[in-house]
Amino acid sequence: MPSPHRSTHLMQWLMPRLGLPLLVLNGWVVLLLLNYFKVPVRILLVGSIVAFLLEPPLQWLEHHRIKRGPAIGLLVIGAVGLLAILGVTVLPLVSQQAQNLMQELPLWQRSAQQQVEGLQTRLVGLGLPINIQGLARALGSQLDQQLRAITMRLPEALAATVGSVFEFFLIGVVGVYLLLRGESLWQGIFEWWPGPLGQRVKITLPRSFRNYFIGQGTVALVLGTGLAVGFTLFRIPYGALFGILIGMLALFPYGGTLGIILVSLLLALKSIGLGVTVLAIATVVDQVVENGLAPRLMGHLTGVHPVWVVMAILLGGRVAGLLGVVLAVPIASTVKEVMEPCKPKQDPIHRPQSSFEDELNDPG
Repeated sequence: MPSPHRSTHLMQWLMPRLGLPLLVLNGWVVLLLLNYFKVPVRILLVGSIVAFLLEPPLQWLEHHRIKRGPAIGLLVIGAVGLLAILGVTVLPLVSQQAQNLMQELPLWQRSAQQQVEGLQTRLVGLGLPINIQGLARALGSQLDQQLRAITMRLPEALAATVGSVFEFFLIGVVGVYLLLRGESLWQGIFEWWPGPLGQRVKITLPRSFRNYFIGQGTVALVLGTGLAVGFTLFRIPYGALFGILIGMLALFPYGGTLGIILVSLLLALKSIGLGVTVLAIATVVDQVVENGLAPRLMGHLTGVHPVWVVMAILLGGRVAGLLGVVLAVPIASTVKEVMEPCKPKQDPIHRPQSSFEDELNDPG
């Protein structure tokens, strides 16, 4: 019969080695469950985000002596009214420009081919043995395939819109219920967490999500509006469409920069000078927003290293797709802040004094 000491030593040896496989197995099971129940999970998560975002204006209305029920009603009416105004004013303009852009893209492609041929002629005249026409043909073929794929998928997108409208309605219902009685729901969930850890998560999670989405949404709104106005003033083709597109991409981390690059490359098909102009305008507006507005709004978040931000985005996209990309940064910020008190405290390293320091400290 093994002694208790040997049994304890064996358990201490096994636990670290079994911990990682068990963690991976549990994570795999969780991913399977999330994938199976992805629609209700998505509705709950997005509804929670909506409730987080509406909580500050709701508290402001309650501060002005408006009861919570009527205040929620005012917020819902205001949100529906704002969506209706956008649907009447902005949506038709963007839709018309998108249709015109799809019709004009083949002309831009031929213009790009002509620019490539002219550049190839100049390179030959300079005696440079560089052939860029093959690359241009490959890119043109890829563009044609993408355009055909988009055209073929339009009916599927229209059919999916009906489900999206119903899901949008359910998200609104969940958001309203969370505003009315969300405190009891979250309290019941956090009761299953260990005491100190549950309290830290309960305090940190709503703050991180609210600060991130309010800050990121404000930055995206200002960037998209500024670019749409700037493109329109400089008479950039489809300026409103491209400005709003970049603003929507800016809702995601590094999405604004990616949108600026894509729009500049797309307009470079029509004219290289036009693409450079768009890149310059967008870069100036983006730098003003990023350096002037973003630090003030996003400074509430606990600092997460950019490398971990990128890793969190990749992991979130792999686990939950687009929703995972949206939730990656606030979750990473929450994890960092919650685990900060658990960091082991290291004793300061006392380096030995040099002989020169010994002589200085020697009173003799």
